[in-house]
Amino acid sequence: MTTNSSSTSIEMPSSWLLHYFNAEPYDRAISALPCLQEAHLCLNADDIRKTWYTHKLKAIILLVEKHDTLLEDWVCRLMMALPEAPLFIISVKSYTLDEVKLLELGLQDIWSLEELTEALLPRIMHHGIIRKQVEYQTRHLAHYDALTGIANRTLFQDRLDHSLQHARREGHLVSLLILDLDRFAAVNEHYGYDVGDQLLKKFSRRLSEIIRRSDTVARLNGNNFAVLLEHVDNEQTINQVAEKLCKEFNDPYFIAGHEIFCSISIGIEVASRVAFDSSLLLGHAELALRQAKHDGRNDYRFFRANMSPPDMVRASLESALHHALEREELSLQYQPQIRVSNKQFIGTEVLLRWHHETLGNISPVVFIPVLEETGLINKVGEWVLASACRQHNEWIQNGALPCDAKLSVNLSPRQFRQKGLADRILQILDITGLKPQLLTLEITEGVLMDNLQQGINILGRLREIGVSIAIDDFGTGYSSLAYLKDLPIDYLKIDRVFVKDIVSDKNDAAIANSIIALAHNLGMEVIAEGVEDHNVLGILQAFGCDHYQGFYFSRPVDPEEIPAIALQILAD
Repeated sequence: MTTNSSSTSIEMPSSWLLHYFNAEPYDRAISALPCLQEAHLCLNADDIRKTWYTHKLKAIILLVEKHDTLLEDWVCRLMMALPEAPLFIISVKSYTLDEVKLLELGLQDIWSLEELTEALLPRIMHHGIIRKQVEYQTRHLAHYDALTGIANRTLFQDRLDHSLQHARREGHLVSLLILDLDRFAAVNEHYGYDVGDQLLKKFSRRLSEIIRRSDTVARLNGNNFAVLLEHVDNEQTINQVAEKLCKEFNDPYFIAGHEIFCSISIGIEVASRVAFDSSLLLGHAELALRQAKHDGRNDYRFFRANMSPPDMVRASLESALHHALEREELSLQYQPQIRVSNKQFIGTEVLLRWHHETLGNISPVVFIPVLEETGLINKVGEWVLASACRQHNEWIQNGALPCDAKLSVNLSPRQFRQKGLADRILQILDITGLKPQLLTLEITEGVLMDNLQQGINILGRLREIGVSIAIDDFGTGYSSLAYLKDLPIDYLKIDRVFVKDIVSDKNDAAIANSIIALAHNLGMEVIAEGVEDHNVLGILQAFGCDHYQGFYFSRPVDPEEIPAIALQILAD
């Protein structure tokens, strides 16, 4: 720790803070370094943050006599409260500090009083302030949310772990609040993602203004936020904070000329109830959040041990699905579609699969509704579409599939209602290289009947770019035959419920036959789902069904198996 004293003189920073634990080391330090008298003295550690911001200070000097766990804890707390502040330690006694350990905690420099001079101290502080600015900027990119500017999940987890360690040791009351913006997905759908992003920024700013500066506010993902309350007096205080938050967020946001109301739901757990275990604390708070939303939203709930098992399972699925894509737990399988008349391969339908690391394979019947309800379906659905289009185009380009083989992809209700859907699909086709004429999008009757005119407009736009449209599960939904003639549809898919028993059930056979005749009269082709044996296929062929898929020919398979299946059909 040497410095060239002959270099150009550097003055002390314009404003800085000095803190000490008792008077004796302060008197010795002032005697050795009179310039320390220029500092803003702060004798109460709890007032340091307030003093820092009030006087817009540049650095903090801490006078100490010894190194112990209390000092380490104090430094950690200060680094969390003021991550941008350069912190220096001056020891009034030589060789009493573990310099390496303290530097690892984030200090800029450590000196003993006997090493310092009034010429050296300003230079040390000047260099430390510059280093801290660079460190803070770099750290900010890694630990703070790019959109809102508040702590991200990584920094939140670090602060949570440290807070729980301190609370366990000192017996402090710590509570975790998980917040979720109610019906935020509807804001994105109705006003667009730019307005949604502005709402998240305004929400984060409002939340940070309400919560104490000593507490942590973080964005965990999407519209999911966390508040870590430390040194709370009692549980009544937690109730008061939650009530205040719910009340404050009933006020509207004004964004881009729109008045937007977006309340919040809150789930709460207290650290001592889970033995200061961070995983349990997060899990319980998320379950409580789920309960608050289930009970009608715009309210808060503490975790209760008697929460119903279905609610706990559903909440756990929600949490796991948030990470399923990034953990590469989601995958795609493809089911071949075959022409009934000549047994030729005409394409595939892509199907989403989820293999959880501990639960194993989870049925789409279980997780697709959760994706839909949480709004994750938009992100996951776009990944499915882009991945399948890329794979299908690769097969076509490599000659693994016939050049006219088509790819069928399901669109969920929430996906279908997205603004700019046709343009986004066109972008994906352009990026992946797949021709629009080779893509078929499958939607259900219910999606169309929710808003018929909007549905007609969207389907018309998709038709314009060359994409085909199939009505999935036809006959199980609204079956509004009066409107069917007005929709730009290419295929009707007969649901398996009408297919599996057509050999033994005359009613199912009559329904299937009628659907096929109706589709052909309207210029559409028919695909039968769930064909599991040759007898069923024989009746469908007699009815004039165009195409089929089902276990009789092939179960859904992994992508690497599709080329061999297509090649075998061509060989036969």
